[in-house]
Amino acid sequence: MKHTTLLALMLFAVSVLTCAAQNDGGLRVAVTTDTRITGRGDHATLMRIAIPKADSSKTIRMLSCKLNDSTNPSDIDYLMVFLSDSSNFQSTRMVGYSGQKSREILFPLEICPDLDTTYLWIVARVSQNALEGHEIVLTLTGIITADAQNLVPKPYPVAKREIILRRTTLFQPGDFDSQFFRIPAVITAKDGGLVTATDRRKFSNADLPEDIDIILYHSTDKGLSWSDPHFLALGTGKGKGFGDCALAHTRDKGGLIAVYAGGVGFWQSRPNEPLRIYCRRSTDNGRTWSPAVDITHYLYGSDCTDPVRRQWWGAFCASGNGLLTSTGRIMFVAAVREGEAWSANDYVLYSDDNGETWHCSQRACVGGDEAKVVELRDGSLLMSIRHQGERWFNISEDGGVTWRDTVFAGEGISAPACNGDMIRYDRQDGTSVLLHSLPIGNERKNVSVLISYDEGKSWPVSRVIVPYNSAYSSLCILPDGTIGMYVEEDPNGGDHYEMVFYNFTLEWLEGNHE
Repeated sequence: MKHTTLLALMLFAVSVLTCAAQNDGGLRVAVTTDTRITGRGDHATLMRIAIPKADSSKTIRMLSCKLNDSTNPSDIDYLMVFLSDSSNFQSTRMVGYSGQKSREILFPLEICPDLDTTYLWIVARVSQNALEGHEIVLTLTGIITADAQNLVPKPYPVAKREIILRRTTLFQPGDFDSQFFRIPAVITAKDGGLVTATDRRKFSNADLPEDIDIILYHSTDKGLSWSDPHFLALGTGKGKGFGDCALAHTRDKGGLIAVYAGGVGFWQSRPNEPLRIYCRRSTDNGRTWSPAVDITHYLYGSDCTDPVRRQWWGAFCASGNGLLTSTGRIMFVAAVREGEAWSANDYVLYSDDNGETWHCSQRACVGGDEAKVVELRDGSLLMSIRHQGERWFNISEDGGVTWRDTVFAGEGISAPACNGDMIRYDRQDGTSVLLHSLPIGNERKNVSVLISYDEGKSWPVSRVIVPYNSAYSSLCILPDGTIGMYVEEDPNGGDHYEMVFYNFTLEWLEGNHE
């Protein structure tokens, strides 16, 4: 089983602030503070301290820290100090421990910085009973040497990490012999378990036709632990890979369906050699899956019976969530190249017989890209469409077969060209809201969850979940009414994404937590 452990700290990066200054000890010590959201039960890195090489008089005898008055000490089980010779959390050993519940914390040490740079890490074990919305705020007040000098740069560095229900890293660069992971999808199965799908991009972060696998995880305890991996589709070389998995429920007991792409790539696709679209189904909540079925010809390509669509150049379905409507229709939004132009239009690929056969809607958007659909309270459908600088929306009143002539921009949404997710959240009192996950701003960073109280007309509430480099995301609702988000993120600012699962409440999202 895969658990959140100290190994998940390996790719610690400068998340907000590095303090580096000459200090009383004559050394230029650099302290990097971490302000990412953390989860209950996590080993949360608070600070990384980089100490340059020094003589024996600069032997470190003590670290002193202080918990801010807003921090509840009972939210922390214990604090630790680790030593390493790398700026990543590798080859570390614990050199300090404190189970104190007081605000002033001392770590007696005996460390001589005899390497070019010696790294110390302050790590907190977050209590499983910590309250969502509470913060761990720690100030480093002392790095005391044998000659009684204090090496802490001023102003004193402060780390602050807000606590949510859970934050679990499912993949990080290097796992399963791959430096690259992308394209998150998550769904809550009918038995309450969680199923995730992820691209394992073995040799490159590029899209198909690169050699890509689709890897699944399953959790039965709300994301606390995860199963061994299961491969939904294994690539066997360039032009023979698979990716961009989308997940939806079927009408079966325990039913799920996965739709994904395979082969030549979207921009390389042609009518006589199309990017293939496959589906697999599960009737046991995602634990086992039927053989893959090629459904490309239902949508486009030279084997399609429709004379117009058989001339289309390429298509794939947007990763993340598909939709099972109240009428039993299964649907995914397909981005389609209708000709040689380097642009995409949006159509709905839908099935009325539980995934046995498929149909194509009329065009929903010109100049769109990856898109998601959600059913509104009146039975109509809302489509949210990737577009540069703003999010486009459209409405269907006939179950997704036809769409309004014009799209409209989402009020209160500014987003880059990026895939996101959109789902309905049903409250216990019978009311409901729409949730939308997207990067906010002009770049792929600051993935946030937005709330609409008026069926997608406006999105007045937005909360940043990943306040640094982050892109695609997928949402689900757990059986206990909490929200799950699976997202790709890289705090180092590059494209070596970690794939992270977050779990939080609607109350926290709205700012109404305790």
